[in-house]
Parts: sequence; structure tokens; C-alpha cells
Amino acid sequence: MNILQRFRLLSTSILMCCFFFSAGVFSAESMANIDTSKLGDIKAIKFNNQQVITAGLPTEPQFAQLAQAGIKTVINLIPNDNPNALINEQQIVTQLGMNYHNVSVDWQQPTQENLQQFFSLMEQNGDAPVLVHCAANYRASAFYYLYQARHNNAPSMAEALTPWGDLQQSFAEYPQWQQLIEDAKQQYQTKQQ
Repeated sequence: MNILQRFRLLSTSILMCCFFFSAGVFSAESMANIDTSKLGDIKAIKFNNQQVITAGLPTEPQFAQLAQAGIKTVINLIPNDNPNALINEQQIVTQLGMNYHNVSVDWQQPTQENLQQFFSLMEQNGDAPVLVHCAANYRASAFYYLYQARHNNAPSMAEALTPWGDLQQSFAEYPQWQQLIEDAKQQYQTKQQ
């Protein structure tokens, strides 16, 4: 290969890289990973993968840490009228430059509609780093587990729902959640057949 051919090959390679970056194929945002090094104090935090964290309710300073760690979207599963909710959470999150969504999941009556709303938000989010939280990481871990199950890449239920502790005991205490999970999983299996 002579010098002119090498130059053309190099020029073509540079142009292709510029095209991919400008088209967003290799955008830094979609490939960004969450820096988990300073997030360990967040209540019931679970680092599911490089793009998804589930947790209990963060404090206001912890939301700032999450933004610095690379979180782009916060999905809150606590109903707004819940006494455990952070009253100005949406304002805190958006002022820190993150997207904010709320799916009002009643602990006593979680619904398939709640789940579908959550799935829709996760699809819209794409691969951007996301925090899914509730009060204690029960709702959040269950919803994210079902999201993974829907896409056939879920870990074992026991692994996904570690914030719940003893699953058998938790489901005996909260049968509405076991029912939601079983119904959702059955629905996905039926659709895949």
C-alpha cells in the first residue's frame, strides 16, 4: 500500500468516525456508566448494572451525588400523597439537570397499569443511566425485575429482589406483590409463545 492509499484509508476512517459520533451512534451519553463509588450510603441501594440503580428514597444531598455520578433520569414509584415522599423531589431532581418521572404505585394495590407506565418510561429512557426508587427499594426492585423478565434477561427472582430479604416471608406478608409478579410473568410468557 503506497502513501496515497494509506492517506485515503486514514481520511475515510476519520470521516466515518465523525459521522458515527455526529449521528449519535457512539454518543458518550448513551455509553455512559454510573460512577457508583460515592453512592453506598443511599438507602437499600442496588447496582443492577452499569446503567440502572434501584434504591430506597435518597435524601436531597444524595440526589446531588446521583447527578454527579452520571444519573440522567429518576423514576420515583412513591405516590405523591405518601407521607414518605420527598415533597419537592421533582424540583430537586430537575434543578440538578436530571429528568424526573413519577409512577404513583399504591403499595396495597400495585397494578398492571402502573407496570406498563413504568415499562414505557424505561423504553423512553433508552440506555441513559437511571435511578428507579421508592421508599425502601421494594417497589423499585420488583418493577425493574419485571422489566428485565419482559425482555428475557432477568436474574433469578431471589437475586433481583435482595432488598426484600426472605422472599417467602415477604410474599406471605405482602401477597399483592407476589400476585402482581406472577401475573406479569405469566403475561410475558404467554406473549412470547
